[in-house]
Amino acid sequence: MGAETAIRVNGVHKTYGGLLARRKKALLGIDLEVGQGEVFGLIGPNGAGKTTLMGCLLGLLRPDIGTIEVAGRAPDDLWVRERTGYLPERLGFDRGLTGRQFLELHARLAGVPTRQVPEAIEDVRQRSDLAAEAMKRRLKSYSRGMLQRIALAQALLREPAFLFLDEPTSGMDPTGVALVRRHLHDAKARGATVVLNSHHLTEVERVCDRVAFVRGGRVERLETLSGQASARQAWCVRVPGPQQERACVALLAAGFAVSSNDGLLRIEGGAVEAVGPALVGAGVTLIELRPIGAQLEQLFFAEKNGESGG
Repeated sequence: MGAETAIRVNGVHKTYGGLLARRKKALLGIDLEVGQGEVFGLIGPNGAGKTTLMGCLLGLLRPDIGTIEVAGRAPDDLWVRERTGYLPERLGFDRGLTGRQFLELHARLAGVPTRQVPEAIEDVRQRSDLAAEAMKRRLKSYSRGMLQRIALAQALLREPAFLFLDEPTSGMDPTGVALVRRHLHDAKARGATVVLNSHHLTEVERVCDRVAFVRGGRVERLETLSGQASARQAWCVRVPGPQQERACVALLAAGFAVSSNDGLLRIEGGAVEAVGPALVGAGVTLIELRPIGAQLEQLFFAEKNGESGG
């Protein structure tokens, strides 16, 4: 890795339970390095150990064996805690608090000076697209999507250097998904290190520099994604039947690999923004353009089913 290492995980094991016969081995020797300013994704099937690993990275769980360092310190070091933002998968908030009371509490926990609390709350409220009226309502009246937004808002207080997001788009509509994506880009732009656990593979592929595929408590594969999203994505193109041959010629000339299946065209390898101009220039009517079979999805299912040759 070229960047300075921000998070280092060496030989981490974690087991739950008391009696030996009932002990569950959640992590079985995890080794990872996450670079400073990197957006790093964790993917894998349910029960793979991703959330347990996230808990260990945050210092909420202690490994049985192995070590974890965040900026050369223990995850529960106060210096690290002051610079960490966390959006949990399970939102166990006090639902009796109003939105404003909730953010005030977390602002003080994050060490925001008292005089700056109102300004800090207004900043994250606007950045999370929460209505001012929602700040007066109790959390128990919030929808799942609104709870995700306010959880994201509290994680962004003080612009943390280390941001841990566990299923951040759960329950969000497309606008909310785009909001999370924007915050991830902003965090990366200011040099923050982000660890993202998500089943939303299309979004992972769009925002992450690298991903780790976790299964059975082990990292089975690391994949680099940065700068490859457009080249890795396949698209389905539908045009009028009589124009298909002309469309193929135009798309090949624009740098795409083209194949035909059941009257539809499958393209990959080029910049999707070039599809429209290429077809229009050839006098072809574009009826439909949609993504299909992202390579990260193919990786996920191949690894899940044990089909990888790596």
